[in-house]
Parts: sequence; structure tokens; C-alpha cells
Amino acid sequence: MRFFFYGTLIDPDVRRAVLGKLAPARVEPAMLAGWRRFSAKGVTFPIARPDPKAEIDGVLARGLSAEAGRKLDEYEGPGYRRIAVPVRVGAKSVEAFLYVDDGSGTLQPTPAIWRYEDWARRHKRAFLATLANQTFAPR
Repeated sequence: MRFFFYGTLIDPDVRRAVLGKLAPARVEPAMLAGWRRFSAKGVTFPIARPDPKAEIDGVLARGLSAEAGRKLDEYEGPGYRRIAVPVRVGAKSVEAFLYVDDGSGTLQPTPAIWRYEDWARRHKRAFLATLANQTFAPR
């Protein structure tokens, strides 16, 4: 399976904390057209919302197992759902899974655009400490 990561899972340390031995050995830069990334209210991670005039940079992880997919579902948790979308990798388009909010209202965007570099500088250390106390076992 292929997944497009646009938030905390861009970070290799987060991917290893969530997926352990199932983490991809490498990822590729990728772009998702027609979506915009926002900071979510009350948390340090983002949400994506459709916007035909925008695009989101992120990474594409290829070759993930069904077990890895279940761990990712658990990591994303309530408020997110997985959908298939086309993403650009270089000049090619491939289909990948994307986690978007599930419409329940659990996650709300702020006006702020979420940036990986800002998150890594300001929140990564505390975020990883929180992950160290969690187990993402397949359901």
C-alpha cells in the first residue's frame, strides 16, 4: 500500500515510533493537488481540507503492509478517515491513501497553515515523548 503523509508522519522519527519495524526504509517527496493543510485547533498536528487552488507538499511511502495500515489507522485515531487520492511524484501520478478528517467535527481547522519545519522546531520533542508511551498495535 502507498500512503501520502503531510503532517507529523513526514518525520522519520515519528514514522519509526508508530510503525517500528514496519516503517518504510525510504520515502519520496510528493505533492497533493487540490488540498490545503491547516493547523488543527487545540493540537499540534494538521488536517487537510479540499481547496482546488492549493496543494500540499509531503512524502509518499510505498510498499506498506496491511499491518502497517492498521497501525496507521490506530495512530490517526478518531476524527480521521483514510481515502485514496492521486499524488504527484516527480512527473508521475500515483494513487495513495490520505488521512482526512471524518466530518464528525472532532477536528477543526484554524486559519493558520501548518508547516513541518515549525512543528519540528517547536513540538517534535514533546510529541515523541508522548508517542513513547503508546503502542500502535494492529486491531
